[in-house]
Amino acid sequence: MLNQVSLTLEKHCTYAVIGASGCGKTTLLYTLAGLKQPTSGTITIDGQPLTGIRQSTGLILQDYGLLPWKTVWDNIAFPLKTRGFGKHEIVQKVGAFLKSLGMKNYSNKLPGELSGGQKQRVAIGRTLALEPDLLLMDEASSALDAMTKEHIQNLILSIYKQRLLTLVMVTHNIEEAVFLGQKIIVMQNGNIRHIMDNPQFGLENSRSSLAFYRTCLELRAWLE
Repeated sequence: MLNQVSLTLEKHCTYAVIGASGCGKTTLLYTLAGLKQPTSGTITIDGQPLTGIRQSTGLILQDYGLLPWKTVWDNIAFPLKTRGFGKHEIVQKVGAFLKSLGMKNYSNKLPGELSGGQKQRVAIGRTLALEPDLLLMDEASSALDAMTKEHIQNLILSIYKQRLLTLVMVTHNIEEAVFLGQKIIVMQNGNIRHIMDNPQFGLENSRSSLAFYRTCLELRAWLE
């Protein structure tokens, strides 16, 4: 549960939300997505009150949310079809995403035939196909092994640089927060304890630098 949270998000900025289990991270994300309604106060996006699910907001869940009976191609195409895109435009968009995500050779596979990292790529492609201006991610890499997790983080950073989305991602991983968050929101007991500016965001080979891990230690201190 959230408790009198006041937060302003800058456009085209990335935010990593981190804190102990039950601190309100996912509730904050779902409220921004319009899936939960605040009992008091208001949320506005681009000056408009948020009263429900917003078409220009994309949400990627921890379990990927893929349709198990549909192929990779059809999973990415599905939201485009439901929004009434034409067949030619769907073919172009799906093809472009499969290529950019390195999934072109898997277009006819079902989700059950994919690895965790591959499923995550499909979930990202399906969400970005609708070209959201706000992307919300709920512990999107938590179930992946260490190296696959890094590959997905690199992909997310690359997508952000190409599209300049506003990104809000919930994570329990300190290194992921420091790698992907321009600003890091530390939550505790339903409140925002601290918002930390991150000088390591977007730096090439940042994971190999001592400065990166000094920032991780600074974040760890706020979490303790």
